[in-house]
Amino acid sequence: MQLKEGIDFEATLFCGQTFAWKRVEGGFIACIEDNAAFLSGCGNLSWEGPADEAYWARYFDLFRDYPALVSQFSHDDYMARAYSHYPGLRVLNQPIWETLAAFIVSANNNIKRITGILFNLSKELGAQRQIFGHSLFMFPEPCAIVEAGEDALFKLGLGYRAPYLYETAKLVNSGFDLKALPSLGYNAAHKSLLSLKGVGPKVADCILLFSCGYAEALPVDLWVKRVLELLYGLSGTNLSLRAKGREYFGAEAGIVTHFLFHGARMGLFKEQGV
Repeated sequence: MQLKEGIDFEATLFCGQTFAWKRVEGGFIACIEDNAAFLSGCGNLSWEGPADEAYWARYFDLFRDYPALVSQFSHDDYMARAYSHYPGLRVLNQPIWETLAAFIVSANNNIKRITGILFNLSKELGAQRQIFGHSLFMFPEPCAIVEAGEDALFKLGLGYRAPYLYETAKLVNSGFDLKALPSLGYNAAHKSLLSLKGVGPKVADCILLFSCGYAEALPVDLWVKRVLELLYGLSGTNLSLRAKGREYFGAEAGIVTHFLFHGARMGLFKEQGV
């Protein structure tokens, strides 16, 4: 499958929205659900598993008109700068369980360590897959995490996050319906996620934005907080900043601010103190 030209895979796969992909010679590899995938540097996607082209088109958000979306903010110098540097950045639509688990692990953590913990979890508790000579491991299902137990998670590097992931896996394994989240509506889905261990408002918004199709979900972390305060003059708690950011950027606030988030992380707004 040849993906659309113009997608920036480096920016998209390593901007902090996913921790599943790994750089290899000639491209990138990942195990997404039970699909072992290889993505070449020129955008040719091959995989072993049950997914079809429609699955990957949704995963890479190929149906969204990003230029039209960003053109609504042509008056915004900061948005224009971020988009001009990273026009190929895309917001992925990932599997909900994998995204939920990943962002529970992400609390007070950095990308390198999160990626390492998730790899160890998959290697220890997930099934092995092969593609083009590369060994990959599926992310473990909730039942596998429950069976392994909290102590095993602690030994795999989760630290204080071990009981959070364990208790959440127990709930999902017992019938908490993750698949219902995309159809609940943003407010109800956000409230539902907050009932899970280790899921606060920011983590809930990450899950809703990166796996449930809620383009309005706006995760407010340190970078986004700085962007909203120092570039846009907004102020308040993280919760009030989320509301003000959604009001300012509109129905696709999460997509729009992800360009600003990535730009800030890459140093585009250093002169503004971000």
